[in-house]
Amino acid sequence: SAMLADLPKTYSTPEIRIYASDEVKFKIVDEVRRELAARYPIIDIDGVRAIFPKGWGLVRASNTQAVIVLRFEADTEADLAAIQAEVRGVLQKVINTLGAS
Repeated sequence: SAMLADLPKTYSTPEIRIYASDEVKFKIVDEVRRELAARYPIIDIDGVRAIFPKGWGLVRASNTQAVIVLRFEADTEADLAAIQAEVRGVLQKVINTLGAS
C-alpha cells in the first residue's frame, strides 16, 4: 500500500464503445492512426495509442463486436479532457470523411 501511495495520480476513462460496422471499423482505425502519427508518437499494436506529453489516447477496433473502443489516461483532469477532445475530433473527422457514421 505504501508503494502504491508513491505512484503518481493519473486520471483515466472507462472503456468508451462507439458503434462501427465490421466493414469499416478497421479502416476507421487505420485512418485515425495516419492522422495521429503525423503529430504524435504512436504505438500501433492492436489499434493506435497516441502518446501525448501528459497522457495517451487509444483507439482500437474490437475483434468480436461491431465497435471501436476508446480509452484515455492523463496526468490531470484537464489534460484528460484535452486529449479526449483531440482524439475524438480526429475520429469524427475520419468518420465524416469515410461516410461511416
